[in-house]
Amino acid sequence: MESSLEFSSSLGSVSSLLTRCRTFKVLVIGDSGVGKTCLTHRLCAGDFPSRVEATIGVDFRERLLDINGERIKLQLWDTAGQERFRKSMVHHYYRNVHAVLFVYDVTRPNSFSGLTAWIEECRQNSLGQDIP
Repeated sequence: MESSLEFSSSLGSVSSLLTRCRTFKVLVIGDSGVGKTCLTHRLCAGDFPSRVEATIGVDFRERLLDINGERIKLQLWDTAGQERFRKSMVHHYYRNVHAVLFVYDVTRPNSFSGLTAWIEECRQNSLGQDIP
């Protein structure tokens, strides 16, 4: 009987720990081939992927952080940069988003110029929400 009491009290500790973890959804956007997948993989796995293929739709990665003693779950939504993969689902990506990270390749000036269109897409799909 004691072991079941210990088990139930440990479950209570786990659930209270989970409720103390805040989650932040970050959308990673930019032209195809600018390094969005490499960036999110590096942040979450600690290294760069050995091989990268074009993202189809969206890839999802998470990273748990400890910031000043508070547990933070960072959800990174690595979106496809190619137009044909984005059109049907793009408005879903912006739902409940906390921040948007715009990525460009410093060796490709047109990927920086293309940020204007990405920022406009963000404005159109954020439904008036002020997203950092």
